[in-house]
Amino acid sequence: MLDGSKVGTIVTDPSQPDNPIIYTNNTLVEMCGYTREEMIGRNCRFLQGPDTVKADIDKIREAIAKEEKVVVTLKNYHKDGSPFWNRLAIEPIRIEGKLYFIGTQTDVTLEHTQQQELIANEDEIEKLMLPILSVQENVATVALVGTMDFHRFETLKVKICEYVQKHRIEYVIIDITGLSWNEKSPLFWFRQIYDALRIMGSHLYVTGISVKAAQQFAKDLDWNSGLVTFSTIERALNFIAKTENNKIEEINK
Repeated sequence: MLDGSKVGTIVTDPSQPDNPIIYTNNTLVEMCGYTREEMIGRNCRFLQGPDTVKADIDKIREAIAKEEKVVVTLKNYHKDGSPFWNRLAIEPIRIEGKLYFIGTQTDVTLEHTQQQELIANEDEIEKLMLPILSVQENVATVALVGTMDFHRFETLKVKICEYVQKHRIEYVIIDITGLSWNEKSPLFWFRQIYDALRIMGSHLYVTGISVKAAQQFAKDLDWNSGLVTFSTIERALNFIAKTENNKIEEINK
């Protein structure tokens, strides 16, 4: 029955010295690269290596000592020395009154890698966007650094819109001086932010336009879109000041 399992399975006998493996199924043989003969009679620690976290090992030892169930994901190693992430579940069982431990092992390397990439993406998002700053009563700026992908753009758009709504900001300046540009940089994303802010009654200006960025903007954007760009934040602020002065003059007429 255990040989038909899709997860690697072992049975150990704690009544013998060093709690050795007394059974392993074919799935674990294929997963680890060891033969049955190489595994039977050994403690499972042979799968551990230099980067296996000691706290995980201690957790396993404590559960076995207390005859308790435990689940832990730890770094193990194939016979050829290559690492993999192993979700190990150990449970005590009694057969005719005798204690054994059954352990199921699942290779979760892909899942672990994706999780780490997600964490890295979240960290990169924080690096991508410096704090949104209110530089004047109704003006906010945000500086972008690094590279940009769809996930980061969505985060940027949401954060800006939330900030505008909360602080009643009329003008938003996105400075892209520190943003890395390549042929895949989707400039229409800025148009989406522009449209979202316009619906909210606010304005978007983009500053820090490099030569490469200017060429891509000219090539990829429809300049009838109304998106206004400046070389520096200072010029954008001067433009906003003139706009506000014109409003005041119109009111006073």
